[in-house]
Amino acid sequence: MRIAVVCPDDLSVVLFCKGIVNVLQSYDSSKIFIISDVYGENTNGYYTEIIKSWGVEHIPLRMSRHINPLEDMKYTYSLYKIFHREKINVVVNITTKPNIYGTFAGKFARVKRILCSVWGRGTAFVENADLRSNILKYLLLGLYSVAFRLSSKVWFTNINDFNYFISCGAVRRQKAILTKNYVSTEDYYPYSLPKEKLLKLKKELGLKNQDKVVIMVGRMIWSKGVGEFIDASKILKDRLKGVRFILVGPEEESSPDAVPTSYLRENRKSDNFRWVGFRKDVKDLYALSDLAVLPSYYKEGGYPRALTEPMAMGKPVIAADSIDCRSPVEDGRNGYLVPIRDSQALADAIETLMNDDKKRKEFGRYSRLKVENEYDEKIIVQQVIKGFLLT
Repeated sequence: MRIAVVCPDDLSVVLFCKGIVNVLQSYDSSKIFIISDVYGENTNGYYTEIIKSWGVEHIPLRMSRHINPLEDMKYTYSLYKIFHREKINVVVNITTKPNIYGTFAGKFARVKRILCSVWGRGTAFVENADLRSNILKYLLLGLYSVAFRLSSKVWFTNINDFNYFISCGAVRRQKAILTKNYVSTEDYYPYSLPKEKLLKLKKELGLKNQDKVVIMVGRMIWSKGVGEFIDASKILKDRLKGVRFILVGPEEESSPDAVPTSYLRENRKSDNFRWVGFRKDVKDLYALSDLAVLPSYYKEGGYPRALTEPMAMGKPVIAADSIDCRSPVEDGRNGYLVPIRDSQALADAIETLMNDDKKRKEFGRYSRLKVENEYDEKIIVQQVIKGFLLT
């Protein structure tokens, strides 16, 4: 088989697709092509080299992150040319644009089997959105409907998205696959960071050895709960001495929901808060941290990696109590759920856990156990890919 995995960028491939590639490689005589953009301007091919180390071929292809009809037409045509040239007979699409345009291109190129993977609906589907977002939502829903009709299977990792698209008539139930999202329990595990490296990282970040860390990882858009995280750091500045808040994620200047860089830089002046921007060493930052939070009201994929990754590393978590964010958190067992857009409730939950070392350890142990039992990458991906290719 000649298999193409289509993903927005090489960073996303490294984060989400290693397990998929491993399973696809288990099929005899398979040749795998990864088609993606290259993330950012300063990564110097870092993620592309990781992809190549898996024994697959990487084909770089620029993809505009936002709706741009001319660029999207170019993207679709480029995918078609690649599929046709490489005689691709199986396509696995990951996230919105690949799902839509990768499916169109695959059909034009007469690809035999096409899998769409829906891991969240995105900003356009946020409730109570403005007129522009609502127009975009219905445009995307129409495009999704056509793409799903043309695809072989549609993989959902969130029962809310599964029910939404079925109720809208965008996909037939018998064509849909529903699982939880997944995380590699081998790549993300407790005590993965040697002590000397941990101390070096603390020094780099301006942390004292005894400092405790609350981390949030995500895109710098308001709907991820960035404002609530920063507000919580302000509320707790004088109440939690020796606790530092670290926000990880790149600027999002092109998004209509972007948090202004000026706002992030202004708040960075506080001595208990740091915005560190984009980082390659997110796993090390999780290892460094004592608590991970995600107060998001974004249309997450149901099981956000900003929660499941630190959980796999034995960390307690706090999440917004939304249908798209709450699933990995058992309130009072591995963390807490707080009302959405409620900075005070978030601050109170953080304070409770940061003042109780025993509870943090207990919650962290249960986090790891929960990931091993429910979100293990090897089990979930194997079930989906084998079911897709063999049925």
